[in-house]
This record gives sequence, C-alpha cells and structure tokens, in this order.
Amino acid sequence: MNFPSKWLIATNGTKYASAAVEYAGRLAAELKKKPLVTILVVANTEDTEDVALGIVEMAKYLFEEEADNKVNPKLLVKIGEPGFTIAQTAKELECDHILIGGADFKWDINDDKPGGVSNYIIANFDGVISVVK
Repeated sequence: MNFPSKWLIATNGTKYASAAVEYAGRLAAELKKKPLVTILVVANTEDTEDVALGIVEMAKYLFEEEADNKVNPKLLVKIGEPGFTIAQTAKELECDHILIGGADFKWDINDDKPGGVSNYIIANFDGVISVVK
C-alpha cells in the first residue's frame, strides 16, 4: 500500500474538526509528494449552506497556514446527512484518506450499533481514516 495521496478533510468548524484540518495541513507540509486535498463541509439543509460556505473558507485558511501554502485544497460544500455524505464523497473522488474530528467517537465492542459520524465513516469507508481528538 502506498502512502495516501487523495485526501478528504471533513469539517464542521468545531474544535476537533478544526484540529483535524490543522493536523492535515501539518502532515501535508512534511510530505515530499504533496497530496491532492479536498476540504468538505456538509450542510444539513439548503438554509445552512451559507454557513457551510463560511466554514469551508475558514478551514482552507487553517489548512494553508499549517501547510505553509504548499498545498492548495479544493473546497466543497454538500447538503445531506454528514456521515453518508462524507463517505459517498470520498468514494466519488476516489479518496484514499479521510481526516475528521472525533468528538463523537465512541466505540463499544458490546454495542452492535456504532454511533456518531466518525464511527459511520469507520464502518463505511475502505481506506485510511485519521480521527483527530
């Protein structure tokens, strides 16, 4: 397996999601072969699309600050259910790495129903997943 080269960073502007954006920027800055990066914000409804556009612009700024402007991320806003939309977008873009914040990360081996967006991604994406908390 090669090092992941097509990254999807999913953020909603929260503390841990922003930490994932910053981490991805630092990681990208250290790599000789720069990845193709897409930053995704998922709006729940069309009414929140403008807020999502502001969040994705702020995420771009955070990423570029950490990446020393060596990587120019593509920005994307979609409307839908976050977990499904993130996993589906990663598949559509043929991403091999998803980076997300993990404030909702909970995993109980005795529970047959994973909870939260990060667990949905873990269950529904075949690739490298970085959950930052």
